[in-house]
Amino acid sequence: MKKFTLGLILVLSVVCLAALALPDNAAAQKKMWRWGTADPASFGYRIGGFMTGILQRALPDYEITIYPHASTTANVKNFLVGNLESVYSAEPGLRSLYAFTKPFNGFEPNVKQMPVQSFWCYTIETHLMTLPENKDKFRSWQDLRGKKVFMTKAGYMAHISILKAMNDTCGLDIRHVEIDTTKMAEALQSGTVDAVATRTTSRVTLPTGDKMLDIATPLQAVNPTPAQIKQLSAAGVNVVEIDIEKAFTRDVGVDKLYGVPFYFGYHHGLGFPAEDVYRVLQEFEKGAGELARLEPAFAPLAKDFAGYQVLAIRSIPEVPIHPGLAQYLQEKGLWDPAWVIATEETIKAAIDAMKAKAR
Repeated sequence: MKKFTLGLILVLSVVCLAALALPDNAAAQKKMWRWGTADPASFGYRIGGFMTGILQRALPDYEITIYPHASTTANVKNFLVGNLESVYSAEPGLRSLYAFTKPFNGFEPNVKQMPVQSFWCYTIETHLMTLPENKDKFRSWQDLRGKKVFMTKAGYMAHISILKAMNDTCGLDIRHVEIDTTKMAEALQSGTVDAVATRTTSRVTLPTGDKMLDIATPLQAVNPTPAQIKQLSAAGVNVVEIDIEKAFTRDVGVDKLYGVPFYFGYHHGLGFPAEDVYRVLQEFEKGAGELARLEPAFAPLAKDFAGYQVLAIRSIPEVPIHPGLAQYLQEKGLWDPAWVIATEETIKAAIDAMKAKAR
């Protein structure tokens, strides 16, 4: 009887220990999702917790961790070498990446995975600001020709976008001066720069660094001329009006503020399962209203989640689309047969085509 009792105790002990170990074992089975963003002064980092919070509740099989980087480009490069499961990137950066130009020139031998279109969530618009005392000196973009301007942080997608618009399209030969994003007011006041590029998200929200500038000093907007707006439009560069009252804490010296927009999103490589990208889209579609309540920049996404994906894809149809996003849009009846579903072959073809176009 004693032997039976002792044996029963041992068996129960093993069962109890196994039961206690189950949560750890379950955690060990979770799939790792390293979520790339830019630096803490960026909008992408600021709202990362909102977004991953929605996913973490809905996808308990993933352990999601936010990984900030020195810049958007730095997070892209870290993804390319295989150190992230999703990458924070935008239309201008994807164009440079697939052509392997500018910050990605010579980086192709290091690439282990390429991002493909997976989930688009908002636009970022870039505009120009100086101090009110420069109102008569810098009345338009034209007056900034050859001047010292902080064109947002080098490596930001906004940096690529606004430099392309002002230098490549309008031929203004802007001289970018790199400064600390949190020190823009001091740089303007000391004359280190003549103007700075600022950003809004969905035309209504300033990222952290730009909000600090807005609070620190009065600002004077510097808009493109009507002729430059026509020139940009002819080159396929959109120009949109910013909601000044919602974005800025005070007047910026103009009745209308114009910015150059582009779509931003979080994208995966083919190693991220199609069924999981499909689940992510479904969860974000359900949670888009919650995101919009937390941050107004998500309002356009919440208004028409699926349609927003279509608009973003149309801005860069050259880049292949993740099979998970393709499935989602096909089921919505929104798939365009002209679009390309991502495979190793179609990714390579897109790279070759965009390289050829960039030559």
